[in-house]
Amino acid sequence: DKADVKIFRDKPEIYFEKFYLDATYPGVETKDSTEVSFFSYPEGTAFIQVPLVVNLSGRLLTRDLSFGLKVVPEATTANADEYELEDKYIFRAGTVAENSKQIQDTIYVKINYSSRLDQEPEGIALVLELVPNEEVGLGQLERRAAKIIVSSQAIPPEWWNDEVTNELLGPYSQTKYKLFLKEIDTTAKLNGTLIKEKP
Repeated sequence: DKADVKIFRDKPEIYFEKFYLDATYPGVETKDSTEVSFFSYPEGTAFIQVPLVVNLSGRLLTRDLSFGLKVVPEATTANADEYELEDKYIFRAGTVAENSKQIQDTIYVKINYSSRLDQEPEGIALVLELVPNEEVGLGQLERRAAKIIVSSQAIPPEWWNDEVTNELLGPYSQTKYKLFLKEIDTTAKLNGTLIKEKP
């Protein structure tokens, strides 16, 4: 008997970069979410665009692909007026960076400010699931959904590490970070690279 070796078919598959569920064995990846906070934006900001990275498996695209997103109600605590979804999202052809080992693109989900956030110190959750169509299927099971956690509380920036604590700004606190953004980094352009190059 003989059987053909399985190869990528013409229909590609999409999945999020982050794991919504822990990877099944032998994978070791753990579930992750995207955290955003209105605290980091100027006062009065009405909405923010949250980036979600989407991966594609299959052949390199020769044309753009469209796909959808849908809310997972049982895992979502956000109200319908606190987010907006597009009718369709686009995975653009030709988005592969040089020396990249993955085919990726970034989509954006609009999150609207709600005064309810001030009473929810842990934030609210929006869980979105990819929707396939005749052009594209779904990839890895553990990455077919994405969780966004939205709050109005300060999230410690990644660049506030031990070096920043010990040599520059001291221990992190929400009050200190708010004062720092208001008085020093008014354009919110401070990041790890700037800290490293111009401490």
